[in-house]
Amino acid sequence: MLHRSVLGHHRWRSERDLAQAIYGTVIGAAAIAVGSAHADLTETVLTAVVTVAVYWAAERYAEVLAAAVHAAGRRERVLTALRRGLPVVEAGLTPLVLLVVVALLTGRLGLAVFSALGLATLMLGGFGHVAARRAGATRLQAIGWGLCSAALGGVVIGLKMLLH
Repeated sequence: MLHRSVLGHHRWRSERDLAQAIYGTVIGAAAIAVGSAHADLTETVLTAVVTVAVYWAAERYAEVLAAAVHAAGRRERVLTALRRGLPVVEAGLTPLVLLVVVALLTGRLGLAVFSALGLATLMLGGFGHVAARRAGATRLQAIGWGLCSAALGGVVIGLKMLLH
């Protein structure tokens, strides 16, 4: 179920969508790691949501600007450009859901943060693997790409440990 609902999201058909999901997951995880260093649950959530939203808006603005320059089909191009960035938001905020649930259930923000970062790392590994397979990589190559993607999560966990 996780593979279908998160890693192989039905709207994420292309390698580009999965690349966007990797990008969003790293942004969201880094925002959680940094935001939780000196904040409570509410501030950590706000930091992550605002950070993911700003990155999404900046990236989409650049693409919308490029699409809006063309007179023909401007409205459709702009809407398509906005939709293309949704994996950044969806994947970027998924670990945040786990963070909130674990924090509310246990009352331990530290545990919730590391749970969310662990999920982000697993997601990154899965996204890298699925993207590589969709691009035609062998199983072994896809495992390598998955491990490289998961390593990004490891870097974020390392950042969190340095800030703690």
